[in-house]
Amino acid sequence: MSVVSAAGSASFRNELLRALPADELQALRPHLLPVTLVTSQVLHEAETPIDEVFFLESGLAFLTADTRDHGLVEVGTTGRDGFVGLPALLSPEPVSVHRAFVQIPGRAHRLRAATLREMTETLPTLRDRCLRYVQVMLMQNSQIAACNARHELPGRLARWLLMSRDRIEGDDLPMTQEFLSTMLGVRRAGISVVANSLQGLGLIRQSRGRVTILDRAGLEEKACTCYRMVERNRARIMGLSPGAADAPAGLDKAQGSR
Repeated sequence: MSVVSAAGSASFRNELLRALPADELQALRPHLLPVTLVTSQVLHEAETPIDEVFFLESGLAFLTADTRDHGLVEVGTTGRDGFVGLPALLSPEPVSVHRAFVQIPGRAHRLRAATLREMTETLPTLRDRCLRYVQVMLMQNSQIAACNARHELPGRLARWLLMSRDRIEGDDLPMTQEFLSTMLGVRRAGISVVANSLQGLGLIRQSRGRVTILDRAGLEEKACTCYRMVERNRARIMGLSPGAADAPAGLDKAQGSR
């Protein structure tokens, strides 16, 4: 696996890292390697050992399950709200069940899986934040499984676009209809009909390989109830107040408080 090194960031935008107290940041920081993530980059291949985890600063990564007979489908989404490589926290010999890849390029901090396990033994806030994130992903994935089984495509697509948008904090999503159909596990023709309808309502704009959200409030009205349920429970589990995830905590400020 090839990951391109990037210049160190001036601040942590990752929600887990920026929640750490100064002493834990000081202990963890020498082990964090800033990297650049590029589109289609595979972070973990299915059924292979997880040697490194990635705390995203920007961009978006997806976990996909291979059904073998019916192709891939999305089973997890990670932005700067968490990290890629959850099994590393739970097992001394972690193996990726699913494929993790980058769809929207960005930046991350790479950390050896063994170091994460060691650090969570001695850094209580890091352990707490990471375990909370595991709970968030379990909640999110179970709710989305129910959503995919019970809700119609228009509400599901609106929910999916909003969740992706929230995790990159931007309205411009570089995604094709083919990609959306794979992630939602439906035929491209169905995505085309629903996306054209949302565009006709002035909620989104489609261009070649890109979806832009024009009316977030209007799109939320079209989303199924799972969107609000997932986001409300995520905020509760992570202890986030409204708007708490919008302003990055400066790394320099954390350094100054040591």
